[in-house]
Amino acid sequence: MEDFYESIRIMLVVYGLAAFISMLMAAIIKLIFAGIRRRKASTTAKKGAPATVTSKPETSEPGKAD
Repeated sequence: MEDFYESIRIMLVVYGLAAFISMLMAAIIKLIFAGIRRRKASTTAKKGAPATVTSKPETSEPGKAD
């Protein structure tokens, strides 16, 4: 019986570690994209163009929910 409970404990530890690593990687990717957007906005501001950041691609149809 001890082996069964030990395997459950190990499973929970591995699951928790995987969830933590997953959230950490998601945060890193989010920061990378935020940095790209910030650099794009600063580049367009230096050129004198209005800095507009849209969440939809230019090819999307107006009024259409994605």
